[in-house]
Amino acid sequence: MAAAVVLPLAAAPSADAASVSTWDKVAKCESSGDWSYYRAGWPYYGGLQFSKSTWDAFGGRQYAEYPYQATKEQQIRIGEKVLATQGEGAWPTCGPPAGLGDDHADPYPAEPPAPQSAMAHITPVKDLTGDGVPDIVTVEKTTGDLYRYSGPDYGGSTRVRIGYGWNGMSEIVGVGDITGDGVADILAVDAETGNLYRYSGPDYGGRSARVQIGSGWDSMTSLAGVGDITGDGVPDLVAVEKSTGDLYRYSGPDYAGRTGRVQIGTGWNSMTNLAGVGDITGDGVPDLVAVKTAARYLYRYSGPSFPGSSAVKIGTDW
Repeated sequence: MAAAVVLPLAAAPSADAASVSTWDKVAKCESSGDWSYYRAGWPYYGGLQFSKSTWDAFGGRQYAEYPYQATKEQQIRIGEKVLATQGEGAWPTCGPPAGLGDDHADPYPAEPPAPQSAMAHITPVKDLTGDGVPDIVTVEKTTGDLYRYSGPDYGGSTRVRIGYGWNGMSEIVGVGDITGDGVADILAVDAETGNLYRYSGPDYGGRSARVQIGSGWDSMTSLAGVGDITGDGVPDLVAVEKSTGDLYRYSGPDYAGRTGRVQIGTGWNSMTNLAGVGDITGDGVPDLVAVKTAARYLYRYSGPSFPGSSAVKIGTDW
């Protein structure tokens, strides 16, 4: 059984890296693939059979006192350092047959940063095009232009610009038809002033066509249209107060702000991505979904008051 040992720097040509599969081949040869290999009295440890002096010299003790106590990834990371310095000759019997010196792949490449969406405030709205399929509106971050995308596939080729100057809005939510004209409307909060505005569809004519219906809404977050939960035939709105985490219901059509709101929950500052999804339980009352931020679980809450006791976990890794 050959083992990784400390060799003079000029003893072998260096190699930059090797893939996990190649390291597995080395371990298969060195320790029968046992990354926890330990034998009393034997001076080499772990899957790659490091000597204690090699392990210590290349920083292995940041992971564990002995190699066999470290994870496979940790052993490979130390193996990478040995390989970069001494080449495959550090494992004279097992390194060359495994192709350790010829495989230059990074075994644990850093994950690229998640691509940032070019769009913001993706907001579902009812059918704006008359084809019987709900549409979405969204804001292009770079321009602030408002676009409508047609379902059911919402492809880029279907988008139509229907407004501009929307990058000044901090919250945008579709609430259904609150003007009685048969077309879905949008509510939005001006980030600079905190004023709440109503925009009428189907073209949402920008600042020139908006109507202010509230103020002080910069104290609220996670606005969500939930349909009519009061039974008055007008869509309602829920929102979370930033300072307290309390959940409030606001009744349309004017969403009278602090004077007309009703508190219906607490502790909602632990939730994000609130969205009204209509009646998905079949009880005739609209439901709400939200993501628990810390756990990344998706929960469904039953209306009309969306109590915590009604929460049902319906998804993970959100």
